[in-house]
Amino acid sequence: MRTGVPIHSGIEVTGRVIPAALEAFGEFTVLAGQMLMANGVGRADRNGFVQVDTDGWYPLDGYLKTCREIEQQLGSGLIRKLGLTHARYSLSPPTFVDITTSMQGMDVSYHMNHRQHGRIMFDGITGVMLEGIGHYHCQHVVGQRRILMRCDDPYPCAFDHALIEARARRFAPGALVEHDTPSTCRKKGSTTCSYIITW
Repeated sequence: MRTGVPIHSGIEVTGRVIPAALEAFGEFTVLAGQMLMANGVGRADRNGFVQVDTDGWYPLDGYLKTCREIEQQLGSGLIRKLGLTHARYSLSPPTFVDITTSMQGMDVSYHMNHRQHGRIMFDGITGVMLEGIGHYHCQHVVGQRRILMRCDDPYPCAFDHALIEARARRFAPGALVEHDTPSTCRKKGSTTCSYIITW
C-alpha cells in the first residue's frame, strides 16, 4: 500500500451519525469537533465550532481516525458512549421487531449508513451489499436466548460492544453483552472481536 493512500478510499459515512459523536463527548464536545474537522469531517461555522450536514457524507477514514485519537487521548469510555449514542442516530431497517431480528439486521443497517463511490453500500430493493467495510456476523444459538456476534469492521472494539448492547437492550432491557475470549480482540492485534449476547 502506498503511503498516504486512504485505507477506505471512496468510502463515506452518513452525516446523520456525526452528531452522535458530539453528543456522546459531553464536556469534550469542542475538542471532538476540532478533531473531526482536522480529519476532514465537517467544517467550522463562523464561531469556529464544527458544523455537520446531516444529509451529507464524510470520509470514513477521517471519522475512524478521530475515533482512534479520542480513544488514545481520552480513553475507551468515551468511545463506548459514542457506540451507545450512535445506535439512536443510524438508519435501521423497519424489520427490527425483537432482539434476534435486531442483531441479524445489524450488518444491513451498518452498510445502509455507508456509501462507496456515491453508492449506498446496501440496496434495499435489490438486496445487493457492497464489500469494503467488514461485517457484523450474527449467529443465533437455536433453542437458547443467546446470540454470538462476530465483528470484523474497522470501528473500535469499545464502540461495537456498546452499539450491540444498545441495539440488544432496545428489545430486551436486561440483555447482557460480553466480549468472548478477550485475548482475541482488535485492541490486541486481532482482525475480529466476538461478543456473546444473552437475555
